[in-house]
Amino acid sequence: MKIALYSMNDKNSREFTSTIKEMILELELETEIFEIEDEELNENNWESQLRVFARNNIDSIIAIGDTGTFLRAIFLSRNSIPVVSASSERISFFTEITPSTIRENLTLILSQKYLVDTYKRVEIKDRRNRTPLPALNEIAIFPKNSALLMNYTLIVDNNVLYRGRADGLIISTSLGSTGYALSSGGPIAVSDPEILLLVPVNPLNKDHIPVVVPLHADVKLTNLRSRSPIEAIVDGQIRVRIDEDISIKQSSTDVNIIRLQARKNILAKLRNRLVELDLRHLEGAPPAAKYVFKLLVTEGEMTQKELIESTGLPNRTVRNALNILKEKEVISQRAHLRDARQSIYFVS
Repeated sequence: MKIALYSMNDKNSREFTSTIKEMILELELETEIFEIEDEELNENNWESQLRVFARNNIDSIIAIGDTGTFLRAIFLSRNSIPVVSASSERISFFTEITPSTIRENLTLILSQKYLVDTYKRVEIKDRRNRTPLPALNEIAIFPKNSALLMNYTLIVDNNVLYRGRADGLIISTSLGSTGYALSSGGPIAVSDPEILLLVPVNPLNKDHIPVVVPLHADVKLTNLRSRSPIEAIVDGQIRVRIDEDISIKQSSTDVNIIRLQARKNILAKLRNRLVELDLRHLEGAPPAAKYVFKLLVTEGEMTQKELIESTGLPNRTVRNALNILKEKEVISQRAHLRDARQSIYFVS
């Protein structure tokens, strides 16, 4: 069995990776280990990273780190390689390996005694990016400079749905419906239906409301224009510049996520995301501020740098969101003891 340890490059994750590697060797199962360092993906390196996984013919991946590490591992596992999340600190919706469960759960995983949850993905393609970019949660289309509007035409199955202007547009899977799409006014998809959510972000025409279409629908965005280059942000992990015309459809590959217990449904995910969340305090706040707040609720305290990495939003957008949340007195900040240049933000 060939297994990849895809590890975030921070002290805690590196130490936990070493512990996992030692445990695998101690279990004395026939396992070949590949160590791959997680790194930020961009339009210049993501295809070379794909080749690393394909070249090693990996059977499964242990993603060690935060949610971003897990999503990048999924993005790179194009051949539906089973992925499992491990973390020594932040326990997310998908985390299966923790310090308290490491021996028991590694034994099950290496013996292939586990369940596999299969999720559908959505992918974006244009002339600029010949290889489709798949997303587990959502694809967000925004101008590179967040203060600008974009013009677009939204076409579904050859029928023009909208011609309008907005801050952006989010195309979300049902799994991603409790994330950025929800912050922008989208509905919650229960029981993982095979749908796409098309959610305009702050459209000038208020009749342009969120729309639900089948996952197999042929979705196109044409006449994409703005005074700034327009980008696609895939699962908050990779930003790529796109053409004026793009197509969005169901991905040809699914995501296989290793589970050691019964599948968690979207309602369980929603409870995790909305615990202690009271949107009345954020009435009138921009979607980015709501999104940042939800991350702080669900993921725990984070630095501005960590929020930028997790959301994929521009530095200025995250900074503005934090200022809004502090003004509304829903979050607080304190000094980072190990790095005086940073602050740690948390829900008040």
